[in-house]
Amino acid sequence: MKKKFHIDGVKEILLKWHKHADLLDTPDPARVLYGPPPETAAGERGRDLVDFFRQVPLFEDLSQGDLRRLARILHKRTYRDGEYIFEEGKPGMAMYIVRGGIVEIVRRKRNGEEMPLVTLEPPATLEELAVVGADVVHWTSARARGPVSLVAIGRPDLDALGRNFPLLANKILKKLAYIIAMRLQMVLEAEYFNEERSPNNDPPQ
Repeated sequence: MKKKFHIDGVKEILLKWHKHADLLDTPDPARVLYGPPPETAAGERGRDLVDFFRQVPLFEDLSQGDLRRLARILHKRTYRDGEYIFEEGKPGMAMYIVRGGIVEIVRRKRNGEEMPLVTLEPPATLEELAVVGADVVHWTSARARGPVSLVAIGRPDLDALGRNFPLLANKILKKLAYIIAMRLQMVLEAEYFNEERSPNNDPPQ
């Protein structure tokens, strides 16, 4: 009889690492991947770009000078209601930070119908893999629900930052690696614990 493999203590460790520990108990991989919307969204009203960056977990370890440098090189984008930010099946070259409004993540079913997965509010980040040099094809689409403003970080932007400000680029890359690794681990853990609870996987009596 094949013995089921158990990971003792992993869930307890992850609870200490991730402030949204309840995500371990959800069967929804999209919610695990992107996280729940924050209780208080950090919108753009009354804040300049540097002040907004202080609300973004990716930049939480950066100095005021680092944030000012980023504000000079990153790209602000606006979208109308229903406009696509990126589309499923197309290559990705940038990471996005939601600065204002709501972004809806959707995925197409086989019949072509779009299925909503999750909604994102400021200061959520998405598509981190696309900016670190990975050849990424979007597995979902993102579209604006109402007016939306974003900050985009392209792969060339990060490359240029590495040439001109290597210490700053290294800080961002280390944080990106941490975020990507933790999201992947959370997805795998959520899938594992969901499988553990499935009645089809009950051990034989």
